[in-house]
Amino acid sequence: MTVVKDTLPLFPLSAHVLPGGKMQLRIFESRYIRLVKEACQSDVGFGVCMLKKRSANSLVNMLPIGTRVQVVDFEQTADGLLGITVEGVERFRLERVFMEDDGLKRGEVTCLPNWRPCELPNASQHLFDGLCELYRRYDHLAELYPQPMANDASWICQRWLELLPLSAEDKLLLVEQSDCQSALKFLTDTVQLKTA
Repeated sequence: MTVVKDTLPLFPLSAHVLPGGKMQLRIFESRYIRLVKEACQSDVGFGVCMLKKRSANSLVNMLPIGTRVQVVDFEQTADGLLGITVEGVERFRLERVFMEDDGLKRGEVTCLPNWRPCELPNASQHLFDGLCELYRRYDHLAELYPQPMANDASWICQRWLELLPLSAEDKLLLVEQSDCQSALKFLTDTVQLKTA
């Protein structure tokens, strides 16, 4: 397997998006406006990283696994800010971080393979049904995913990991795996308990 290394501008967030996922962001800081301009002028995009709950180092205050995203839509919001929609492309491991004069962080990253599509077991069907119910309740989610991938356990697990209020460190334990099996087992048990 070829190891692909790259340098990405970074957008640290308390929320996270994974490959195949979409997220809407409001941009107002000048450093992030610059990040979006750069991302729209190339096909590389930028990196979204989860913030650590506690970090002694303000430079590296992000977890080591992030997602490269691309801007797929943008608008001016009602309050005059820049609104963008990004889509997750691939995971990466953050190797080194440095900061530019305006505070924008960049990271040297190693790209990681995405989780392969995997058939959703019958015992986990409630995960897809639960997602569909959430999309029915929340219009903004339904707009992002007009055609949910009904039988792909990898896609379904990643959408749940984006939504569930787990700590960033707990998400990392599942996101850094090479496939969806650990996440599938965790989610099958957890979501079942919450909906029973």
